[in-house]
Amino acid sequence: MKDPKHYRLLWTGQSLSNLADSLYILTVVTIVYTLTGSALFSSLIPLARVAGQLTCGLLAPLIMDRFKLTSLIKLSQLLQVILFGVLVLITRSMNTSGIPLALLMVALLSFTDGITTPVRNSLIPQYAGKDTLLKANGLMATTDQMVLMLGWAGGGVLVSRIGGPAAMLWILALYGLSLALTLLLREPMAQAEAAVDSVAAREAETVAEGQATAEKQKTASAWSSIKEGWQTMWRNSTLRLILTMEIVEGAVGASWIGALLLVYVTEQIKQDTEWYGFLNGGYFAGAILGGVILVSLTKRLMRNPALSIITGAGVMGVMTLIFAYTTSPWLALFLTVAMGPFQQVREVTQRTVFQQACPEPKLPKVMSAENTLNYTLFGLSVVLLSWMTDRFGITFVYTLTGLFSLVVCLIAIINRNKLQTRDSAS
Repeated sequence: MKDPKHYRLLWTGQSLSNLADSLYILTVVTIVYTLTGSALFSSLIPLARVAGQLTCGLLAPLIMDRFKLTSLIKLSQLLQVILFGVLVLITRSMNTSGIPLALLMVALLSFTDGITTPVRNSLIPQYAGKDTLLKANGLMATTDQMVLMLGWAGGGVLVSRIGGPAAMLWILALYGLSLALTLLLREPMAQAEAAVDSVAAREAETVAEGQATAEKQKTASAWSSIKEGWQTMWRNSTLRLILTMEIVEGAVGASWIGALLLVYVTEQIKQDTEWYGFLNGGYFAGAILGGVILVSLTKRLMRNPALSIITGAGVMGVMTLIFAYTTSPWLALFLTVAMGPFQQVREVTQRTVFQQACPEPKLPKVMSAENTLNYTLFGLSVVLLSWMTDRFGITFVYTLTGLFSLVVCLIAIINRNKLQTRDSAS
């Protein structure tokens, strides 16, 4: 690993921040539900979160042009601490009239957090280096799953024991600790040199276009900055391939959300809602197991990343089809656990190929564009699959999900050579 110290700081700081994120969403949802007794009002919290993240994703390229990566992540964490501190004050004595203000703060928090993921995913290759990139991604992904499981399981206990306002203070402490670790990060040398080259290139471009007015230059520069990540993905054959696979998968990406899984439990396997918790826990357990496999078998998996992606998508497709038609709760539970390792290996390997195929100076904007695409696809998928569930039933939705995974597998088989080698075209 090129820079293990700063990778560990990034890993630990982001894990604490993600834990705080999952805890605070659960806590605010609980506070709002307690005040209103309305599931509709409570659902506005995650909606405000997605809105903030999407807005940030669209504007992130403009911000990335003006700051170094480590400066961005430090600024993001600092703003999160400040904004969350304001949210803590709001929720301490909040009534129903304070809910719109709380929603605004959640949206602002999500806006500042929206840039963190693409920056984090851009810093990982620079701190880890090519030889240990898959292992670094696997460790980060495994920790993400563990944090989510801990946040959703432990958050409910924390809120019920000490109450929402007190829980918010503990979450603020987590954000503060994350900020303290993030402030210790240093800019990778390669990125610093790229930033200098980028500045020089922009200065030369400004001189060459000196006849244009200042206002037109500013507008063109802003629009070019926003387009750059998308253009890079489209022009690079490997990135374009992975983008196509993500669009296919993203169209049914919401099939595993809680609302649809709950319908599956009650209508397909005809069990009480406690089995919803079992299936959720099984999925997390499988994802964590997949992360352990990734970390321990890094070298073997990266010898043939195409095979890892093809196998993961293919097995997921077959297992999802079985999941769609089984009525046995125990088989359904086994399948959710068994899917986890294959899904995790495929996702992390695919992300590693994506990072390696992208020119390093353009990686932050490309990761930002990819994040924006994923948020948009997920939102559309929630609406589409919810309608399909009401119209055609939950079996149809999981059948479609399984078939789409097999389509991804087929695309990977046809284009397996592009998944094997780095495509450095821009």
